[in-house]
Formats: sequence, structure tokens, C-alpha cells
Amino acid sequence: MPEVIVIATFTARPGAAADVGQALSAALAPTHAEAGCELYALHAGISDPETFVFVERWSSQAALDAHARQPWVTGLAGIADLLTGPPRVDTFRALGGGDPAKGTL
Repeated sequence: MPEVIVIATFTARPGAAADVGQALSAALAPTHAEAGCELYALHAGISDPETFVFVERWSSQAALDAHARQPWVTGLAGIADLLTGPPRVDTFRALGGGDPAKGTL
């Protein structure tokens, strides 16, 4: 089964960026320990510091599905009132090309 790439974007309400960033950061360590997690990196916007993006790589869709059921993920529903809306979660498959070390996540 092919790897799954995820881009998950969260946008904090004005003044809530620090709390959102802290809540999202709390999911890093337990997610890194999950089976099938190959990359789980949190980023904050430079020009828009209220925007946070997870860039993720999972070994399979089954691993991603299991991740979505973890309490540190389902618990993020508790920050809904700190966000401008629901997070946007997009999934992709890598196409590769060019230098293999630089052409995929």
C-alpha cells in the first residue's frame, strides 16, 4: 500500500495563536511514537502567524486512519472555539521525480 502524505491546516482566531500552537505541539511526541508515522512536522506561518500546518507522511492509509482515532488527535476538537473554522485536511500520494532525495517528502 502506498504512503499517504497529509497537509493539515489550522487557523487560529486573532489572539489565540499561542494557545493553538501549544495544543497542536502536544500531539507531536505521541504521534511520533505511532506505528506508521514517518513524518509529522508542525509549522507556523511567517507572514500569517495564526496559521499552523502539519506536514505528515504515513506508511499507509490504515496507519493514518489509526492516527485519527488517537486521543491526542480526537482531543484537538477541544480547541475548536480557538479556530476560525474546522481544520483543512488534504491527503496526497507522492509522484516523485527529479532527485529522489529532494523530490519526495
